[in-house]
Amino acid sequence: MPFVNANLLLDVERKAGVNSAMYAVMGVVLCIIVGATFVGLVLAKIRAARAKNNWLEVNKDKPTKKENINNVAQLAGLNAEEKKILEATCKKFTPRNLEYLIRDKDAIKELFRKQYEDMKSVRADEQKMQSFFDMRYKIDKAHENLTMLTNAKAIPEGQKLTFMDSSHYQWTLTLDRVDNQGIVLSIPQQLHASDKKPAPLAKFVMTFRTDSGSSYALLSRVVRYEEEKSGKFILIASSNSTLTAAQRRTSKRHPLSVPCKFSSVKAIKQGNAVNYEIAEKRYDGQLHDISTGGCRFDCQIPIKQGQYLSLEFSIGSTPIQVIGYIVMTTKDSAAESNMYFLHVKFVDLGIADRNRIAAFVYDYD
Repeated sequence: MPFVNANLLLDVERKAGVNSAMYAVMGVVLCIIVGATFVGLVLAKIRAARAKNNWLEVNKDKPTKKENINNVAQLAGLNAEEKKILEATCKKFTPRNLEYLIRDKDAIKELFRKQYEDMKSVRADEQKMQSFFDMRYKIDKAHENLTMLTNAKAIPEGQKLTFMDSSHYQWTLTLDRVDNQGIVLSIPQQLHASDKKPAPLAKFVMTFRTDSGSSYALLSRVVRYEEEKSGKFILIASSNSTLTAAQRRTSKRHPLSVPCKFSSVKAIKQGNAVNYEIAEKRYDGQLHDISTGGCRFDCQIPIKQGQYLSLEFSIGSTPIQVIGYIVMTTKDSAAESNMYFLHVKFVDLGIADRNRIAAFVYDYD
């Protein structure tokens, strides 16, 4: 019998073992790839089915299931705490299909009003209430994505648009109608008589924000100006206009008209922290809109952008004080007006005050 080297046998066995292990790993990886591909195809098929116009209509009255909550949470980009609040809302108030309901602004508003009142009745802490309002805002954004305007013809009649002239005066125009003449806008008599209005055939930009909070820029061209028999002054713009979704605010904004007081502030950096020294002298202003992220108010002082200020006002019977940063200052477009609009970003706002503002913005209080 020929002599066989024992070390050679061991080496062969070792290689055979390594090859077997390698093939086993390759088999597992292949199974994972095949499985993931299958799941992806199934999900794509589900999405395609749901993309059909009749899917939501057929399923709109079915009760909300966990799958519907998961889909809406993913669409809105909710974090774990926000998703938990959404799940609690659906469990307690059993709404119809949430994937359909999210397209109905009024129904969503009523659903979350109930949740807010429930959280308030059990005295939910401020941190949890903040998560509720963050979730509420993200749901709003998801609603806007699903109902986004795509052309000028989709802009609702009565929509207010803003035109800023070369002197940075802001003029308010109102969409009267869209017909075979083009986009018909009613304009102030002062603008009609002003040499600052865009010239016939000139391009100009208007901006506006819808009721849901989406902001748009409309680029158009002036066709002509007219004075109607009713005495209304109108601007007819080309219907061949470009509508663009503008940068979105990070918080929902709400109009209001309340007096306010403001003071200059000196920001002092100490390491990574910033301390604010508030001047004693206070000035009068009038708030015009507010969100949890900022506000707009007018005053008689042309304060330049880039400065800090302390702002005091009340919402209902609740006094609020906040430190803000002026991001833009514009002059009132009204003739002979000496008022200036200050656009302010909040940089230091307590969580309780933030929640109070959010409740006001959503008409919950």
